[in-house]
Amino acid sequence: MADEETKDFFRKIIFTNEEILKLRILLYSLKIRALNAQILSANSGSFAASYGVVSAEIIHFNHKIQEVNERLTKAITIVIKMASEMQKVNKVYHLLHEAVETCQTRKVNPSHYKNIESSLRFRSEEKEMLDSQLKKEFNAIHNLVKSSTKLCLEGRTVSLQTRIESASIVENQKLFLAVAESFDGALNIIEASYRYLAKLW
Repeated sequence: MADEETKDFFRKIIFTNEEILKLRILLYSLKIRALNAQILSANSGSFAASYGVVSAEIIHFNHKIQEVNERLTKAITIVIKMASEMQKVNKVYHLLHEAVETCQTRKVNPSHYKNIESSLRFRSEEKEMLDSQLKKEFNAIHNLVKSSTKLCLEGRTVSLQTRIESASIVENQKLFLAVAESFDGALNIIEASYRYLAKLW
């Protein structure tokens, strides 16, 4: 990777990690609210039982998003390791390249530096292979984030169910509506984060 590509790469990593951390905090508070709603629905009698099901759906959706974030974190760890390896290979490649150029400039007998040329060819192939693997990993991250924005559509269905159920409950309705609204707000943030990451990658 060139210097600009390296800067761009680390910028992506930093911003992605920030988004994952933000979502982790958001998902934790959302899970607590959904669990509270589940407990409340269990204690509110049969008329609120359906809300317990909806709360379970929120928790299930929450788990799916957490899984995506874990996969994203693992993918980023792999990319960081590969990028580090790529930088090492690049340094060695440039040193070997300079050595060959120096030998050619000084008109050294080619047989005296054929081992260096052989190493240079090997490092060049290694560079291409790593570059190709990095591009595949970048693509995998992009696809993962893109599929996550589609997952948010599933969340919209749960959000709608939550609002419908909240409206039909009389006892503790404000609390159930608050859960519905917080889920809707969280969903907007989750979706915005994944759309941003899809553009970033």
